[in-house]
Amino acid sequence: MHTIRKATLWGDRLFMTGVILMMGVICATIIADVIARYIFSSAIIFSSELSRLGLIWLTFLVMPLGISRGMHVAITAVQDNVPPLLRTGMWALSTLFVIALMVVVLMGALTSIDARSYEQMNTLPLTAAWYFHPVALGAGWSLVHLVVQLVDGLRHGRDAATPGETMEPTS
Repeated sequence: MHTIRKATLWGDRLFMTGVILMMGVICATIIADVIARYIFSSAIIFSSELSRLGLIWLTFLVMPLGISRGMHVAITAVQDNVPPLLRTGMWALSTLFVIALMVVVLMGALTSIDARSYEQMNTLPLTAAWYFHPVALGAGWSLVHLVVQLVDGLRHGRDAATPGETMEPTS
């Protein structure tokens, strides 16, 4: 399991690099477009499409990073008030549901990539499939994290499965 943890950390670094790059693309595109509009009175024709594409990539590249740290939204009012064995079972069942959801998202993304690979974007020399590549990558990498968390959680208890801190509401 140690090798898998190292591999997921390496993959997370790769995803974080992608997140940083996408933030740069979004910022640079929007700043350049604002400068072009106000100084040169001419918009950059592809700025809207490129910044939208960057935001989609950013969103789905950061998704598995949140899942890996346990920072996703979780409603645990019932789960926190039951005996530990039942709590572990409820956690495992909810993790299995999220795994099933990620499989559906991954399959939908792969289907959409195939269906949109011939459709050109309006202003960029790319196909519309590029909107769905990050969905597939994010869902696939999220699946890896969820399976690792499920195995760790069933082996060592639920707390070992979630390396991050849960976000408690503040008063």
